Amino acid sequence: MFVVRLRNYLHLSFFVIFLLFSSCIDEFYKDTPKEGYITITGINTRAYTGAYPGDGLDDKVETLRILAFNKTSRICESNTFYYGDVLGGNTLRHPINKGEYDFVFLANEPHNTIVKAVLDNITDYDALKSISYPAEFFDSERVIPMIAENNSIKVLADGNLEVNGVASTKLTVGLRRLAARVDVVLKSKVDFGDASSSEFEGITFSNIPDRVPLVYGLPSDCLPSSWAYADPVLPYGGTAITRNVERKLTLADNADCFKIDPTLLTTEDKNNDLVWAVKVKKVILPSSFFSSKSDETNAINFTVNLIDKYSPSCKLKILSDPDYTLPANAKLDLTGIIREPLEVNIQPSPWIDDGDDWEISGVRVLNVSHIQAKMTDMNGVRISFWSNMPVVKVLGTVKKEGEANERATNTVFNCLAVDDNNPDPYRFFYDSASGSGYMDLLVDGTNTTGFGTHDRTENMSGTYTLTLSAAEDTNGKNALQRKIKVTVTQEGLRFVHNPTANQHGLFNAAFFKHNQKGERIITGQHRLDQTWSVSVPVAYQNWLVVSATPSFDPNIGTESPGDAEHYPVTLNPYRGEDGTSISGLTGRIYFRIGVKENADFVPTKESEPKFGYINLSYYPGWRTTMKIYIRQGEAGAYIYAPGDAISGTVWGAWNGGTDITTHVREDMRLLSTNARRGAAKFSALNLTSERLAGNTNPDYENVNVKGARFVDFPSQAGAFFQWAVDLKGTTSGMTDYYRRAFNPSKSYLVSGFPWGYGEFPIMWDGDVSANIPAYKEQFEVCPPGYRRPTDGYTDKISYNGYYDYLPDEGTTGTATNYKDQIEYSELRVSLFNVPFAGNAASSADYATAFTTPFGGTGNTGPGTYPYGANKDMLARKQLKGTTYTFYSDGFFDRRPIKEASNGNYGVSLGNSNVAYQGVLYFNPDSGTNASVFFPSAGRLNNTSGALESRGSTGYYWSASVGPPYMRSELQNPPYDRRIRYGAWSLESAYNSHNFRLSYQGFAQSIRCVKE
Repeated sequence: MFVVRLRNYLHLSFFVIFLLFSSCIDEFYKDTPKEGYITITGINTRAYTGAYPGDGLDDKVETLRILAFNKTSRICESNTFYYGDVLGGNTLRHPINKGEYDFVFLANEPHNTIVKAVLDNITDYDALKSISYPAEFFDSERVIPMIAENNSIKVLADGNLEVNGVASTKLTVGLRRLAARVDVVLKSKVDFGDASSSEFEGITFSNIPDRVPLVYGLPSDCLPSSWAYADPVLPYGGTAITRNVERKLTLADNADCFKIDPTLLTTEDKNNDLVWAVKVKKVILPSSFFSSKSDETNAINFTVNLIDKYSPSCKLKILSDPDYTLPANAKLDLTGIIREPLEVNIQPSPWIDDGDDWEISGVRVLNVSHIQAKMTDMNGVRISFWSNMPVVKVLGTVKKEGEANERATNTVFNCLAVDDNNPDPYRFFYDSASGSGYMDLLVDGTNTTGFGTHDRTENMSGTYTLTLSAAEDTNGKNALQRKIKVTVTQEGLRFVHNPTANQHGLFNAAFFKHNQKGERIITGQHRLDQTWSVSVPVAYQNWLVVSATPSFDPNIGTESPGDAEHYPVTLNPYRGEDGTSISGLTGRIYFRIGVKENADFVPTKESEPKFGYINLSYYPGWRTTMKIYIRQGEAGAYIYAPGDAISGTVWGAWNGGTDITTHVREDMRLLSTNARRGAAKFSALNLTSERLAGNTNPDYENVNVKGARFVDFPSQAGAFFQWAVDLKGTTSGMTDYYRRAFNPSKSYLVSGFPWGYGEFPIMWDGDVSANIPAYKEQFEVCPPGYRRPTDGYTDKISYNGYYDYLPDEGTTGTATNYKDQIEYSELRVSLFNVPFAGNAASSADYATAFTTPFGGTGNTGPGTYPYGANKDMLARKQLKGTTYTFYSDGFFDRRPIKEASNGNYGVSLGNSNVAYQGVLYFNPDSGTNASVFFPSAGRLNNTSGALESRGSTGYYWSASVGPPYMRSELQNPPYDRRIRYGAWSLESAYNSHNFRLSYQGFAQSIRCVKE
């Protein structure tokens, strides 16, 4: 593979005098009157025309900054920024004192406050060595930043110049693009179909640098008799470059970029059995340079994305030596044959100019970066605009295709237009002095709080037309308008944010692994007429950062979102964001949480996690504030530690502020005199297997002893495991089911083993006296350093409360109370503010009981917490330190939320990476604010292998076993709830936390603790 680095000059000739409009010039070093000048022609706004749509942007010049450095002192003596009408004519005169200079020309600098401030304050030539442009400003829909340098230019009187010792009135400037362009043609022996049914999804470029230094565009003149450039000679000393940017183009979202066309195949291609071809029209990438050109770790990766097939990839190599750089102004034609490995051939071709067809604006100017945009309900689109009018705004209504009536703008797009609730819309900015502005489009929707448990917003899919208006006054005098068409795709559900109603559909917490810092999304519907705000407590301001700027991942909200790590939380300086607070918004709650770039509190995956929270103030009918709990670090950690006191008061309600002690039987819970002897450090992640963690979606995979692995994200269900298979059994093929990891998204419907077989004696550590082997030796699947948690003992039976029945309150009957045993239960004392006793009995419903105490309405089984102390008190209550929530972990918050079953929600449904809502257990009292999330993964039924309770309940095995429950009243045909050899497990659900003895044949989740 070989490429010559090409470029085409934009010839800028210096002659003729042009009167400058003062409103279109920013001059930062003034020394009038000037003794000389240089005159420029050709810096006009280019037309949007070319060989194919979009090519015009390759050469379009919207702004020009001229820097003049004293040849001897290298001090910057002139720094002038031109934009707007002054570039709309034929020529431009640049006044400057006589002298000898090195000139640097910067075209199309990023529309970014930080970058502009840096460029405005350049003092000397060396300052150029530390300046870079963010990668987000290099794409196919923006003008391309360019640079040129002309050295040793003597400015004389009356517009005369001396260039390289030769008198002249004309100076030729060659602008070098700081980007690279890639045109792709892919061919295949497999017919992947047409655009409507193709198995070809699109392409991805990854490992792209996150910034482009200015010095990588110098020298701006190519080598003699060549299109190639010498390597940069000026060292870059600015912000370190990371290669974490990804560009993904798909047929679904970027249809205009693709052309599936068999005529692209040559006769030779057809003779080689190639039958399918697609052309990808112009991809603009940030240029990439590094001194060790053969270092393939810095190479840009190119991937062909195929649906339900392996997606081949390769590293872009432009010279066979090899050279993995992608220099500024490179133009690549990439032809690929789709197979594994991906075969590509990269060849040079001219970067086509548009010619001299200028677009000259009139007196009124309103230019926009997009007149069409596509977005999901979870991302934002930033549209920039430029005007010379004093007032620019979005009009108050939008039109949806197919609807007769217009809608209020702010019911469709959040905080965008001026109205009674938004006198200064947060997501719109215009500076009339500079003539520049932007708007961040973010879908809003139904703006009502509602009072149900599953209040959803309207699905906002559709095409909307909004109007941007520039006028002489706020009443719209002499207005110039631009229509912008926005296509919205909403694939999932969104919900009203109302935790005070104790409803589903909330984002109440966020998670980062030790090395993760990228955006986490918190969102929920909120009233249009009320504000909401966010604040980071002082204690966490050196760690966490928040911003209301939406995610610009084009695929967030789809089944194939970008990696959150490619989208750090950047602040909005136009709104004064400093990362510690957000205010001034109404309607939809939407903001991002990130970890500060310089924060390194959790250096390794084994490091102690860091915990904290942020405050969200909102209005569900009254002004209130909730905590959103944050965890960074995947290693095991205490939620409640051994030294944490047990409260004598039982608290409940959405904020843990209601005293429900009278609802809870004292003889069924630990008291303040008890201790958390069994507290353990819980992992943040469920278990799975290597194949189930991949993309092949197998039915199952067997793992070795201690051979399971953790899921990648806490919200993921992981795999289901049976407690054990009978080590002394003789069923044929029994050993095939040792440590089998079952797919959490599928029923495993097979007749006979492993379902429906009889119970057998079990003990995790074994029992020599009863001839029971140590089951942990064969069935421990937690990885090294971790083990299965306990619900009491592992070498003898754990009763964990009254046995063998629950007597009426205030009596003991013939039962014995073993509640003090739960001091040793890792599950109960580690996760709950007030640990509780009892057994809800395998498969018992909430009204099934052992004796008459369970015949009354409102009472519950003996493991449900809190217990109704009186039969008229309902037991399903939210407990302090628990909340049922969506988890913003970089996986769940990036995908469309769908209904797994009635009222139960998840993402990535139907495959082994499925993730669900679940219970967050947290400690609000100790000062640690520690938290851990248990997804409601469901389980496989012990008699049929059917998937049940997915998205509603999480079932988590312990290593402890309980006594037999064989009382005749447990038989209630057609149900028989007797159990002889049960293992304790936690059932974790919406406002319901049960400990039950379960049959060993259920396949359930495992959450490990540190050894």
